[in-house]
Amino acid sequence: PDLSGGDDAGNPSGDAAAMPASMAAALDAVEADAFFCFTHLMAETRDHFCSKLDHTELGITAKITRMEKLIEAKDPELGRALKRLRVVPTFYGFRWITLLLTQEWDLPDVLRLWDSLLADPNRLDFLLYFCVAMVVSIRGELLEQNDFAFAVKALQRFDGRVPLHSLLRRAHS
Repeated sequence: PDLSGGDDAGNPSGDAAAMPASMAAALDAVEADAFFCFTHLMAETRDHFCSKLDHTELGITAKITRMEKLIEAKDPELGRALKRLRVVPTFYGFRWITLLLTQEWDLPDVLRLWDSLLADPNRLDFLLYFCVAMVVSIRGELLEQNDFAFAVKALQRFDGRVPLHSLLRRAHS
């Protein structure tokens, strides 16, 4: 059902005061749940934004290093090629991780991705697995071009090159 009230036949004006009490209570509950989820997620990711933690196991540098090691473990040839080209994950991974991939996908895909992230008890690990799946999914292009500028641009502007559902499957496996 539409909880916004705006298109409700019983309340065409969308006026919250004219809304039935049960609908107002439902909206309050949805808002409270959304706020709880958001604050919980921000509490988990806050260490990414503390400069004093950057070079500790909790900071963003450790997450990016872990992502690099995962790429090397999943696809050693690609890992070596990226190292040879000097394409370090900081060039693309910093933005991916700190912005939770909101710049790489359209809103419906971001919502689907975040649904997967929030549902996973190891959500920050899953985020790294998803990032690795993104890199590995375009390995053919990266290896074929064998060019620093191409690789950085392809990774910084992923632009949904691979369907989200395919990457979610890869990240889960």
